[in-house]
Amino acid sequence: MTRKDKWLLLAIIVVLAIIVANVFVSMGVVKGGRKVISRVELKNLDPANNGINIEVTQPWFNPHKELAFNVGEADGRSFDRFDVTRCLLQCAQELGDRDFSRIYLCNKGDRLYYINAEDFKQLGEQYKTGETLNTLALYVKLPQVSYTLNDSLAFPVHDGVLGSVSDAQDWNTMMSNLLR
Repeated sequence: MTRKDKWLLLAIIVVLAIIVANVFVSMGVVKGGRKVISRVELKNLDPANNGINIEVTQPWFNPHKELAFNVGEADGRSFDRFDVTRCLLQCAQELGDRDFSRIYLCNKGDRLYYINAEDFKQLGEQYKTGETLNTLALYVKLPQVSYTLNDSLAFPVHDGVLGSVSDAQDWNTMMSNLLR
């Protein structure tokens, strides 16, 4: 085999590797990652989650130990902001002992916000099914611990009674973005 043939073979191998990598990326194999909490496991956490298209995944190549809370298209049944928030808090409770640095809040695979692991785990510890007042307080606390992808707070922190109204509006905006 001549030197020219070796270079030709190497070029063919590189082109094939790029094509295969592109196919995997386009199929979502790399982007989706492995499931940490599947739709079935989410349903097992609470029967009210039946038919909700939400999964928690961990990317395949993940040196920063990041997770993704992905809200997909409504296919089994329609779901709303309250359903998404309830599922997010249930996942926070379920992932309390897992080692990760942050969780991205995604819409159909696109990252919108993230929550640091410490804040997310604290939300999970504070969440108790059936305690309505506590749960509503956590709903409006979500935007206060959420960050944009450029590492700034996603929503300003508000004080006082009028701040609670603004926090509720921020929660509504955040959940609307996750459900678009």
